[in-house]
Amino acid sequence: MLRNIDTRRLKLLAQTDKSVARTRREWEQGTMRYADDNLTLLWCCARDWDAMDYLRKEHSRNLRYKNGDQWSDTVPDPDHPHRTIREDALISRSGKVPLKHNYIQQYIRNIHGQLLSSPTQTVVYARSRDDQPLGEMLTNALQACHQLNRIRKIDINVVEELCLTGIACAKVRYGYWSTKNRTDGKIDLVNINRLFFNADIEDPRLTDIRRIGELHDYTFDDLVRNFATCREDVQALREIYGICHDHTKLENLYENHASRLQNLNFLYTNDLGKYRVIEVWERLGRWVLYIHDYADGTEEIYTELTMQEVEAINASRIEQGMAAGIAPDTVKLIYAREQYEYYWRVKYLTPNGYCIKETESPYAHEEHPYVLAAMPVIDGRFKAVLSDVIDIQRYINRLLTLLDFIIGASAKGLLMVPQECIPDDMDIRDFAREYVKTNGVILIKKGAYDKLPKQISMNGTNIGAWEMFAQEMNIMQQISGLNGAVQGQVPRANTPSSLYAQQAQNSMMNFVVLFENYNMFCEERDEKLLKVLMQYYTTRRYIGTNGKTAGEMAKFYEPEMAQKIEDFNLTAAKSNDTPVFRQMTDDLLMKLLESGRIPLEIFLNNCSLPGADKLLAEVKSFNEQAAAGQIDPEALTQLQQAAQQNADPNAMAMMQRYMAVSYTHLRAHETTL
Repeated sequence: MLRNIDTRRLKLLAQTDKSVARTRREWEQGTMRYADDNLTLLWCCARDWDAMDYLRKEHSRNLRYKNGDQWSDTVPDPDHPHRTIREDALISRSGKVPLKHNYIQQYIRNIHGQLLSSPTQTVVYARSRDDQPLGEMLTNALQACHQLNRIRKIDINVVEELCLTGIACAKVRYGYWSTKNRTDGKIDLVNINRLFFNADIEDPRLTDIRRIGELHDYTFDDLVRNFATCREDVQALREIYGICHDHTKLENLYENHASRLQNLNFLYTNDLGKYRVIEVWERLGRWVLYIHDYADGTEEIYTELTMQEVEAINASRIEQGMAAGIAPDTVKLIYAREQYEYYWRVKYLTPNGYCIKETESPYAHEEHPYVLAAMPVIDGRFKAVLSDVIDIQRYINRLLTLLDFIIGASAKGLLMVPQECIPDDMDIRDFAREYVKTNGVILIKKGAYDKLPKQISMNGTNIGAWEMFAQEMNIMQQISGLNGAVQGQVPRANTPSSLYAQQAQNSMMNFVVLFENYNMFCEERDEKLLKVLMQYYTTRRYIGTNGKTAGEMAKFYEPEMAQKIEDFNLTAAKSNDTPVFRQMTDDLLMKLLESGRIPLEIFLNNCSLPGADKLLAEVKSFNEQAAAGQIDPEALTQLQQAAQQNADPNAMAMMQRYMAVSYTHLRAHETTL
């Protein structure tokens, strides 16, 4: 567009119209430089970082409780009013043992079990039915990228982060995989201790985020790999960070990395041998020139072109048209208007205000690469799932410690012996040894029968502590939803199965909000990942198929075909990777096969029987021989022998059923021949 076109083309364009093409933004690369606005941006990011301090503290505390460190909170020291002391140290000082019953770990494991027991997969559904093969191709590409990123392991951490902090963050980008020696989509989890964004958010969908970033601690080799474009940049990086000698191999070998991660500073790294880089994505606004060229039907947005230049191009076209005898009102001109738009820009800043890399968003979705999952956001505050059970867990530990102290301090089998009962030739120690001896004999003095020894056993724990402990455990189960039905415990006698199933289903209601937010996060993440893959998959590439239902078209990614999908819909559908679902699918396919609705090849291609792929290859070979008039009577016998190699009795039973049906089809085929 915006080019001089010949007179012949002007004549053709004066009589025809062209369709409008899509717009596309190109990104600009910056150089290492210092500017005062970088310090202003750093100051804004530091305020955002400080505003999220409550999240980092809650994350650290909930993580400690989850891992079993449940007595490390500090309380005022009664002996020193102006000091604080750890709770376990205070309890130990009073002669007690700080006991704990880690119910939170059991709570988290149950959530993980529910996540892993109901696997899901993202499927691309094209809105047009004609584009279903393209949707299948994109589905295969997306699931292959999931497999490359080990997405199931990432999802476990996302759900646990929602429980610990109430917010989780992933970064979707396109990068180099050294293990695969190729570039592909990447999904990275961002640690909550390194994340920051503007604190004045109010929208529960987090659409009002205008500044977001994270802290990076790079080794010098990582700095050179990510930010140096030539050898001169290596020296520039040394000067920016003040590196006078090579100590890049030094590491903190004997420090707790988790403790250092939870005590980060915004500007300075506490990791020896690493250097701080602050990545900041900021939403900015600018006046741009929207241009629609009716000569070729394209639409573009320009940031440097002016209205005067557009008017000059239009005047030149009119002159060309008039010289060729075209009426001025039929010449295809350029329509232009100014409009204000938002765009995302990223800066990689050093703590001293240098920008070592700056670029506009390189992605076609024109947004930042972060995807956030959050529990319900009220007044811009995040609330972790575990925050409801922390206080109950603390009280359970207190009651458990109190009961242990009471039991240890109460009288249990105390023997009280009157002095007159002890014989002259024995002392109290000899009397105690003889008293506990099997078939022991003690001579009692004459006249001391009314003063026999007494054994005392006090029930000192009957002060309501056990009732309180049982009540707190009941409250914990009600809040967390971990009753006996969910845990798979044996129900009481005469409990109806329908009631037991209803109890398990009602307990799952406590986790509906958690898994719904997780599902929405997966949809947003996969939609952004799909856009990135469609942008950067510019050449034909082979994609490993995921499942037997993928057609031949889905084995290869065709970028020309992907560009045809203007709009698509993503949905997280339940996968068929469960025994119950596979059995139901196999039964349905068997019924269709027996009724003659589907051929044997479709059955083998979609069933989950062991060795179905090998059997399908044998059936295809047999059909090819039959079509060529070379029917081998022993081929079907070999096919059945291949099935008998599977040790699964259920699979063998199903195999015998459809093998009988295959004989019928083959006899009908022979009759036709």
